[in-house]
Order: sequence, then structure tokens, then C-alpha cells
Amino acid sequence: MSDKTYLRDSCGPRAVDSGHRSDKSRSDSRRQRNGDEKPKSKHSSSRRSSKSESSHRRKSSTGSCVTSNIPERPTFELDVIGQPQRSIIFGSTVETSVMVSLKVPSPDMVAQYRSLDTSRLMAVISLVADTRGGERMPIECGTLTGQKMFDTVHPVPVECAESLARSQPCRLTLGYFSFPALLIRQPGTYRLRITLIKMSSAGASSGGSSIVAADSDSIKVERRTTGSGGNPRKHQRS
Repeated sequence: MSDKTYLRDSCGPRAVDSGHRSDKSRSDSRRQRNGDEKPKSKHSSSRRSSKSESSHRRKSSTGSCVTSNIPERPTFELDVIGQPQRSIIFGSTVETSVMVSLKVPSPDMVAQYRSLDTSRLMAVISLVADTRGGERMPIECGTLTGQKMFDTVHPVPVECAESLARSQPCRLTLGYFSFPALLIRQPGTYRLRITLIKMSSAGASSGGSSIVAADSDSIKVERRTTGSGGNPRKHQRS
């Protein structure tokens, strides 16, 4: 009896081995499971793994370079060392002073900035007010007047600079700015804002760019109360 089976499709009958090929396929699958025959996709799988490993190595090396090559830079800082009075009568003057310093990443870097040129540094004073939303709004020019509205760097006494260097070794004190006899021409609650500016060249007439700003504590400017303040019926005869 024949071992072939005839199947019929659109192309006509065709013969298929019913026993030998099925046995051969079963034996081939058993050999692959037992490790007797290596898979045919060896080269493709190795190429995929090598690509994956190389891609992983590129990401790791790139990430390490980005994080390790970012240098820390020194920054300027302003500190209000002379706070104005918290409450004044309208027409009275106030004053303030601000220290400027350079904060460096480590104490070892302080020495290389000791000869920093401060002749191009300037501070400008202005007026701001707190809004209900918690923001601070600049006040129009003319509301704040004074003997000087900008100042250059004044040197700090040596003993004061040495004391600050001992307490804050990563900070280099550059000097201070002073603003005396400031007059606020409208009642209200305000703050003095001091902005550090670096001039493009020596002199106040040239342009510059703002670096950092600091605000003082709030100042309440009130009108002087008038009137006798007593009870008018007190002096009347009974």
C-alpha cells in the first residue's frame, strides 16, 4: 500500500508523505531541544547582542562625560547689612548699606580671585512694593529720591574682611555699597531694592548688565497724625 496521501487544491492533486517527513521533523526538533543541532540564526542573534551592548556602552560613557565635565563657577551675592527703619513718618529719610561678595565652590579658589577688578561693579537702588499675590512690583521713578541713587564699591576694613573669611571660607568679600538720606515721597509700605550691575567699561555713562538683586525689609511710611487727640467734652463745665 502506498505511503503517499493525495491532497486537492486549486492546482490539482499533489502527493504528501504521510509518515517519513513527520518522523524526520519530530527527530529534528528533538535534536534541537537536546542541543545536538545549533540554531541557524547564530549570526543574526550575535549581531543583535553586539549592537545592544555597544549602544549601552555609548549611553553610559556619554552620561559620565556630561556629569563630570560641568565646572562650578563663582557667583556674586548681595547682603543687606544696614536695614532701614521698619516704620517712619512721611517726610523722614532712611538709609541702607549692602555688602557684595563672591561665592566660590571651594576655599582653595579664593586666592585666585583676590585681585578681582571691582571698578566695573556698581549698585543701583530703587523702590518695590509687595502685591497681594506675594510678588514685588517696581514703583515708578520719582517716588524714591536721595543724595545718590547709585554707588561704587567701597573697601571693607581689613579686620572685618578677615573675620568674614574665617567664618565663611568659601566667600570672598569684595566691598560694600552705601545709600544715605533716601526719601520716599508717598505713604505706603515699600522695600528698597539694590541691584548689582557690571558695566561694560569703566564709568557710569557706559552700558551694563544686571547680575543680582537684594531687597530690604519692608518699610511702612505713615502720615503724621494731627488733632488734639483728647476728648472735647472733657473740658466742658458740668
